[in-house]
Amino acid sequence: MSPRRSNAERTEATRAQLIRTARQLFGEHGYSATTIAEIAGGAGLTTGALYHHWPGKEALLVDVVHDIHRELAVRVRAAGADRGAEGEPVPLLLRSGLEFLGFCADPAVARLLLLDAPAVLGYERWRRIDEQWWLSSTVRLVERARSARGASGLGAADAGAAGSRRLALALLGALTYLGHEVAMTGAATVADAGRTYEVLLRSLLC
Repeated sequence: MSPRRSNAERTEATRAQLIRTARQLFGEHGYSATTIAEIAGGAGLTTGALYHHWPGKEALLVDVVHDIHRELAVRVRAAGADRGAEGEPVPLLLRSGLEFLGFCADPAVARLLLLDAPAVLGYERWRRIDEQWWLSSTVRLVERARSARGASGLGAADAGAAGSRRLALALLGALTYLGHEVAMTGAATVADAGRTYEVLLRSLLC
């Protein structure tokens, strides 16, 4: 006989089910066209159960966006481990970028992450979520790559921690725009977008 789940475990399971259902419906139909009732019904729950966890659909969207980033982070770690790239900053940056671009080839992910989320949450809030997941790790990898190189090669204005942060922001910004390109043109362009990102990455850090 399996042990009974605690209230906290049941609560977490309910939240996870609602997030999964919302992510699926938002991805299929779009944020605006999906109702709270449809999400609750799709999860086999009442609207009251959903409102117990979130004050409204926008708050739920925030957790859906975090869920997408969480899945991408798991894929990035797995890709790095599979290819033995844990200790090499530039290969890790490249792998994470390629995983993101591959993610953007999924119409549901592209719709949620690149269209609906910034439109609904506003650019600044959307950007803060993105930076919460990726900026600090990107800065650390950029710093390691520059340290291994022995010199910044970019001039005094881009030396030090501030310069590494700007480089990290530049790389993340480039990935966002390349991700938009993949989302608009389809999976066939992932490889070309990846090569463009690699050229940029190596020109800055190698």
